[in-house]
Amino acid sequence: MLTAFFVLLYRYTNQEDILVGSPMLGRSGREFKGVVGYFVNPAVLRASISGNLTFQDLLAQVSTQVKAAQKHQDYPFPLLVEQLQPQRDPSRSPLFQVSFTWQKQRWCESGKELGLKMEPYPLGHQRGASSDLDVMMMEMGEVLLAGWQYNTDLFDEATIARMARHYQTLLEGIVANPQQKISELPLLTPADRHQLLVEWNNTGAEYPQDKCIHQLFEAQVEQFPNAVAVVFEGEQLTYRELNAKANQLAHYLQRIGVATEVLVGIYVERSVEMVIGLLGILKAGGAYVPLDPNYPSERLAFMLEDSSVPVLLTQQKLVEKLPPNSARVISLDSDWEEIATYSEENPSSGVKSNNLAYVIYTSGSTGKPKGVVIEHRALVNYTTVARAEYGI
Repeated sequence: MLTAFFVLLYRYTNQEDILVGSPMLGRSGREFKGVVGYFVNPAVLRASISGNLTFQDLLAQVSTQVKAAQKHQDYPFPLLVEQLQPQRDPSRSPLFQVSFTWQKQRWCESGKELGLKMEPYPLGHQRGASSDLDVMMMEMGEVLLAGWQYNTDLFDEATIARMARHYQTLLEGIVANPQQKISELPLLTPADRHQLLVEWNNTGAEYPQDKCIHQLFEAQVEQFPNAVAVVFEGEQLTYRELNAKANQLAHYLQRIGVATEVLVGIYVERSVEMVIGLLGILKAGGAYVPLDPNYPSERLAFMLEDSSVPVLLTQQKLVEKLPPNSARVISLDSDWEEIATYSEENPSSGVKSNNLAYVIYTSGSTGKPKGVVIEHRALVNYTTVARAEYGI
């Protein structure tokens, strides 16, 4: 039972050096057996555990530890602490924070000798655990009764009840196959496994799988045309105004060759133009590649070369900061007079939900940044969840 408890702690913490306190009777001498009094003294049991050990291997190790501890059970625990001088912390007991107690009920048989009818009556535990976690096993004939005392600052009742279930499942697995590696012994009950694999994984939700993100935006325009869609500093646009400008840009981009999954770089500062640019690229059928003006020039140069964008949207003040590139550069402010001559009607692009919406580059922590392609349906999925989760 103690070895199984060591396995439980190992599986919970992944710590390979575990200390457990265990109270010993303290009556090793025959002369003390008839003396009334409290002789109990805690001993510290240490197990060195790894996932490759079988349960029987660990059982042999723990058995050796217990026998060695029993030989030294008379050594006073306070004196042991004084000799070892561990770093003291008033929030926890020294040397061990978890204890395991084994008791065997013998008084029932003694009562029979006196002609008394006696039966066990489990008493409620005293308030306050001496350790963070105290597990007490009572052997009562053919029954084992487990009691769990715990620090309520660290655990709640549901956690301990689950821990007790895992301990029982572990014991059942050990009985079935004591030669199994401790890292492979069963821990979850069928209910826990169902909760983990089915209930907590039940994240399916309905969302418009056949729609693109700009189509959802256009539906919003139809529903709330005069509502404010975007605000930046002292400038704002309604849904109708934003849609009209994005449509003009989309028609312009289509005329210069932007079509389904054509990559278009967007190198602008945070602004109303940024939102117009993103929507315009999507409405044209293209996929945008965001390029932050604050990025180092070397990173920007790599992203431009790697993505090979044929078209690049920017602002006039940023043109000079652009690294050398072969893209057709369009300024959303200085070129807008020409863009504004195009239709304000929603364009037709033929883009589907499984087409690209944008390419985002990773941080480059593994070396060179890598472009990650995101489809419309993935963005629609995320947006649908975000609206529900964040109450937008």
